[in-house]
Amino acid sequence: MSPADKQEILLGGDDFKVVGFDIEATHLKANVGRILCVSFKPLDGEVYTFHGLERRFRRRDVYDDGALAAATRDELERYDIIVGWNSKMFDIKFINARNLHADQRTKEAQYHVDGMWAWRSKAAAWSGLDSVQKFVAGDGPEKTSISWAQWMRALGWDRELRETAMNEIVEHCELDVTVLELVYKLMVRNDVVRGLRRDGGIL
Repeated sequence: MSPADKQEILLGGDDFKVVGFDIEATHLKANVGRILCVSFKPLDGEVYTFHGLERRFRRRDVYDDGALAAATRDELERYDIIVGWNSKMFDIKFINARNLHADQRTKEAQYHVDGMWAWRSKAAAWSGLDSVQKFVAGDGPEKTSISWAQWMRALGWDRELRETAMNEIVEHCELDVTVLELVYKLMVRNDVVRGLRRDGGIL
């Protein structure tokens, strides 16, 4: 495959469906935490989000995110290439773990670009998504930060506090995937993403 052909595929050519995604969770380990929300941004498309306060995902037990985990898995599988940031070590493993906790299957093998690891393999520079954006992408939407308390309030018993916190977290997640797309496109155009890997192999 020529570099031009690879770039075309990575940027959604030849009818390849590409999506950037990001999850927000209450903890970095799935034993303790659960998924709060997941944002998706089809390449050059509109951002959309699944979150734990939606009626279809709500359960009496706030620790039960099985419906949200399954819907996230199924949504990712609709695409040919998924793109994240530290997504191989965190997002996908967290999604899989929460599905296993609910006695549900893990995500099928897909072509998966983890932008953070592609960046680290080529650049001796900070690899946080916000740092990379500021370094190479210039002006544009910026990632936000969230106070620690909001992660707890998003599933709390006070409706106003709960909904305010979840809205803030969703906005944060949607900005993440918007910034991710900007950085991903720049990396693809400049041959930073050299391999398109699938679980257990390389294309």
